[in-house]
Amino acid sequence: MKPLFVIDNKKIMNRRVIANEFNKYFASLAPKLNEAYSRTGEVRIIPVPSFHDFLPKPNTSSIYLSECTPEEVSKIISELKNGKASDVPIHVIKQSSSIISPILSVLFNELH
Repeated sequence: MKPLFVIDNKKIMNRRVIANEFNKYFASLAPKLNEAYSRTGEVRIIPVPSFHDFLPKPNTSSIYLSECTPEEVSKIISELKNGKASDVPIHVIKQSSSIISPILSVLFNELH
């Protein structure tokens, strides 16, 4: 199968023509760089895009919930008001907080 390239909107299949066009292109790079350097006195380097440019925009409407700790559960239990309606009296829950907080934190974390 012969190679096929499009040069100046023409289909080229001749290998020698293709090779010469590649050579012409790459040989022209250095003079173009030298010309750009001599005009400005600096070599202009085109910045490479950052990988952030290809990432989707962040979703500011999202939420992240970290796992709760036994200490967090214990603190919440300690802030419960005594005398509120419950199947188990609040003062009993508060007194058993050190025992039930680790268990409750595991159960709460498994809910997500």
